[in-house]
Amino acid sequence: MKTTKDQLSIFDIVLKHDINPDILPSEPKIKAEPKIIQPSGKNLCPYKIPAVADIIKLIEKSAYKINKSKLISDVFECGALAISNLVDFTKYDEREQRYLQIIKQYAPDEQKLIADVFAQIFALCSSVTFDDGVFGDYLGELFMKCNQGNKSKGQVFTPYNVSKLMAKITITDSDFKQNEIVPISDCCSGGGGLLLAALDVLKNDYGINYARNCFIDAGDIDIRCVHMTYIALSLAGVPAIVKHQDALSRELWSVWKTPAFLFQYPRFYKYENLN
Repeated sequence: MKTTKDQLSIFDIVLKHDINPDILPSEPKIKAEPKIIQPSGKNLCPYKIPAVADIIKLIEKSAYKINKSKLISDVFECGALAISNLVDFTKYDEREQRYLQIIKQYAPDEQKLIADVFAQIFALCSSVTFDDGVFGDYLGELFMKCNQGNKSKGQVFTPYNVSKLMAKITITDSDFKQNEIVPISDCCSGGGGLLLAALDVLKNDYGINYARNCFIDAGDIDIRCVHMTYIALSLAGVPAIVKHQDALSRELWSVWKTPAFLFQYPRFYKYENLN
């Protein structure tokens, strides 16, 4: 609170008065009028959306003192742990312990870098929830452009335009009925690109409210891909379960449930034990 000779300011509200400027009148003569924001017709994103190139540039700035591959993996894991620990309290203790184990390896300025990189990832991935949001395999693109893929193991992510074409060909009107849940599965999800392309088509081609009428069962044998898919689906607002699992042997190491799944658990609980 700041006072001047002519007015008393409380945050962004200004009240004129004619008494002691150090005392707030109990009934101000002039009340602050609330600002009215006229709707634009679209739920436009209120912040500047970063590009994948911006995130890469931020990572590259500290590549001289931090192993880039480890940094990227730790950003993905810390981001996934942070999201999970806000909603999945059954896993909180072990995941919080893992988060602290990772973050304590870094100096304070490096910890800030991890937070800054994830803040940009958060802004980019969550921008798809706005009416003018553009879907994309942003984390898969980041992963590949930073040379994190393993070509010898066939780990080359599908370009998003190809993923979207596949989704358009695969999804038809017969796949869903009024208010029914549309199940989607990908046992080798990578960065979640094919799944995001499916959400893109459901939302923009068929007008489906995927946050309510879609469930995704995803998984990957690479824990980095599990973290990427979990972050992407969590920030897109879709009910999903992402598994760290061998798709062939069915060996299961960990399960990650998105906020949208847990918030709507009575509607989606029957999908919890799919294997």
